[in-house]
Order: sequence, then C-alpha cells, then structure tokens
Amino acid sequence: MSDNPVSLRQLPRLRTRELGRLGALLRPGTHRSPLLDLGKRFVISPPGLPTMMITHDMDDVREVFTNHDDFSVGQVLSRLSSHDRMFGTQTLIFLDGDDHRRERKLFSPPFQSKALKSYEELMVEVVRRELPKWPVGEPFEFLKAGYDLAIGVLLGVVFGDVAPERRDRLKEAIAAWFGEIESRGFLAVTLLTPLFGGWTPPYPPLNRRRAEVDVVILEEIAARRAKPAEAGRRDVLSRYINTDLDQHDDPALARNMRGVLLGAYETTAITLGWIAAMLAGHPEAMAEVDAAADAGDHARLDAYLDAVVAETMRLRPVSPFTGRRALRDTVVNGVRIPKGAIVIVPILLIHESEQHYPDPLTFRPERFLDDRPNGHTWLTFGAGPHRCLGAQFALAEARILFRTVLEQRRIAAIPGPPEPPRRYHTGLSPADNARITLLPRVRAAVPVD
Repeated sequence: MSDNPVSLRQLPRLRTRELGRLGALLRPGTHRSPLLDLGKRFVISPPGLPTMMITHDMDDVREVFTNHDDFSVGQVLSRLSSHDRMFGTQTLIFLDGDDHRRERKLFSPPFQSKALKSYEELMVEVVRRELPKWPVGEPFEFLKAGYDLAIGVLLGVVFGDVAPERRDRLKEAIAAWFGEIESRGFLAVTLLTPLFGGWTPPYPPLNRRRAEVDVVILEEIAARRAKPAEAGRRDVLSRYINTDLDQHDDPALARNMRGVLLGAYETTAITLGWIAAMLAGHPEAMAEVDAAADAGDHARLDAYLDAVVAETMRLRPVSPFTGRRALRDTVVNGVRIPKGAIVIVPILLIHESEQHYPDPLTFRPERFLDDRPNGHTWLTFGAGPHRCLGAQFALAEARILFRTVLEQRRIAAIPGPPEPPRRYHTGLSPADNARITLLPRVRAAVPVD
C-alpha cells in the first residue's frame, strides 16, 4: 500500500458532456476508444450517481477483486440495476463478508467438478430432444434454440425428475416469470432505478409471476421432504434436501433455486448463440471441428471445443464490464476510494488488450489449446471471492451441448465479418439472434475388405 495515496480528485476525469463515449468500452473494438488517452484509470461523476473509477490497471483489478471485506458486488447491482427486484436481496450475489462466505460454501458443491459429470447424460438428452426441431439447410436463429437448451438443462439439473403435471406447471410459471422480466413495463421500471438512488419501484406483475414460480417449487420441496430420498438422484435440489447442506427454511431454499435459474438462463443462451455465430463466421475453426467430429475423435473434439468456448467468451463476454462498491473508505493500489464510490472494471477492454493477448481481435481458439484461460486476464466470470459460482458448470455445459450438436450437424460458413452485438443493450447479445444454417453431418463410409 502506498504511504501517500492519491485521491480520486487527482485522477484524470471524463467530463459530464462526454459520458456518451463510455459506450465504446462496452462494444468490440475498445482499442479505438479515445478514452484510452486518459490512461489506465480515470474518474466519472454521472449526475445523480455515485462517483466511479474506471480502471484497467491490472494491479487495481487484482486488489479490487480479492478484497472481500471492503467492496460489494450486490451494492453495485442494487444501485445501478433492478437485480434486487428480480433475485431478492437475500440471494448469494447480494451478500458480503462472512454471510457471503457461508452461503457460497453451502451452495458450491453441486457446481464443482465432482458433480459435473453426473449432469452430462442429462445435457446430451436435452440436445437429442431439441435437435429434431431445428431446420436443416435453411437459416434460423440459434439464440432461440439456445434458450430452449438452457431451460431444458436448468430444469433437469436443478430439479431432476418432477411429476409431469407439476413439471408442466413449473415450466409455464418460469416462462411467464421470464416473460415479465423481459417486458417493456419492467424495462421502464428498471430504467428508473439509477435515477431513484437505487430504489426500484414495485412492479406487481413481476411479483405475481415470481410468487407463482415459488408456489410450484415449494410444492416440490414439500413432496421431497415427505418421502425418503430416492437413490441415485443427483439434481441440485436433491443435494440439499435432508442433507448436511439443508440449512435454510423452505422459502429461502425455493428462492435460491429460483435464483440459480435466473442467473444462468439468459447468460447460457446468449453464450451458446455467440459460439454458433463465431463458428459460422470462422470456417477455419469449423474445419477443425469437422475434422475431429468426422474422425470420431472425441478427445480432440472436446479439447478444441473447450478452446472455442473460452475464445468466444473472451471476445463476447455476456457482460462487458463488472464493478464493486466501496463499503467503507479504503485504498486500492495507491488510490483512496471513499465509501460509496464504485470501481468499474471494463472486462472487454482487458480481453482485447495486446498486453494480454497477441492479435487480440482475432478469433483464434488455438490460443487456449495448450494454455487454460488465465484467471487474472480472462474475466468472463469475474474473479476473486465473488467469481461466478457456476463458472465450471457453464464451461462444461457449453462444450457438452455443442459436442452433441456437432456430432450430428455442421454449421455452414457465413461470408463476411462476424455477426455484431445488438445495439442499445448493456450486455453483448447477437444482433441477428445468431442466425446460422445447420447442415447434416455425413461421415465418409469406412471401406470394407
């Protein structure tokens, strides 16, 4: 720690009338932003919002991510977004300090490597169920297929086998809840949150839909508690009920299961869409996939798909930035951060830096074939104690789903530049919903002597 830390007032500052330039750090091509002339860290003071330091100094980033006690993720989300209305403030992402450590320890086992293999058969089955519904030889929007895959996997992984009538009601309730979250009415309410000091006005339609989801989940929890656990059940809910991890009342458990669904649904679907779009736009990468799939070389195919997934997430992280809010006055790498200030880390800018990745704007999965993503500079899931709990799960899921698809289908090449992100969207989502064309995979016949 510096003996004479500087204040935010001493750092370069972006003038209020130039705040619109921040958008250049949220879309591919961040290296073209004139904001880089301000240096690796600068300050903004948007009207009505907390002061923010935006930094891509990696020493700053490491200190912020590893400081579990002085910074909060949840307070950034509640101040700048409506996440507290969607998730509830008692879910993991809103907890800090000892509360966060305790809850994370409770909820991490089903998402760690030991549990992942038990989900693979389910993921394969979801693809086999959905694949016949997709057109062959004509363009379609793979992002929509991604949503179907995501919810299919999530329902199976989180709840496992559920009585058909209850499962249908759960799917309907979840679809209605997601629909309300994405409605124009709730979007309008969300836009008011930063202006109202982080307070999101109540939105009764969302509350009703959320309550409908919880009713069905609570029914399932009650049904599980009423009979002995079935041998061999490996879904997330079964890993908690009547086990040492079962340390919450039923409403809290239902809320956390709902949070898992919401936290993974959209991010999974968008990532799957980007993977499809990237393979369509880069025939040399698709050729390597084809070679491995046609040869039936599963190890080679898995290794390359792992690299494709990592490279796609590097160039198209669903969230191009993250942040932490200071819970108290503190110092980060020689800079005084006052209580309430927010530190913003521009993930996409770091991912596109030549300092960390040679030829950074080129889609080149081979960079991750021999070297796993560096957790200090590959920040798709964040880093430190608040790193996404489902990171390992998400990486394995994308590989397994695409392996199963690409063993049966090819993705036709699309000439020209890859599909751009949607405009006027805080995250990175494919502008054309990952429009691709699937072709049948025809393997060469094996000669018979």
